[in-house]
Amino acid sequence: MKKAVVLFIILCGLGILFWMNPESVPFMPRCLFHLFTGWDCPACGTQRALHQLLHGHLREAFGYNPFLLISLPYLGALTLCHWFNAGGRFDRLKKVCHHPVLVNIYLFLLVAWWIGRNIWR
Repeated sequence: MKKAVVLFIILCGLGILFWMNPESVPFMPRCLFHLFTGWDCPACGTQRALHQLLHGHLREAFGYNPFLLISLPYLGALTLCHWFNAGGRFDRLKKVCHHPVLVNIYLFLLVAWWIGRNIWR
């Protein structure tokens, strides 16, 4: 039941992002890190990127947050491992996703993206 509620909330959020452009709707949440520091966090642009991605505009979505698009396969694999692993169906994938080397590489890339996007903007 808990998974169904979370999935419903995610689908509602994606529906809102599909119908409402975060750039033109004033009530969409803004990044507090950016508000207080003036710098972009690793997730800045995610709402706009998802809006564009839901409309099939891959190039525009990549322009808002390329790291999000690059991360989607890994994040999807993590979701499969944790939500749909009944009977150990995805145990091998879970072992790969949770391997310390892969996790450290992902975290390194996340921090590099965070620093890089604020240096080269």
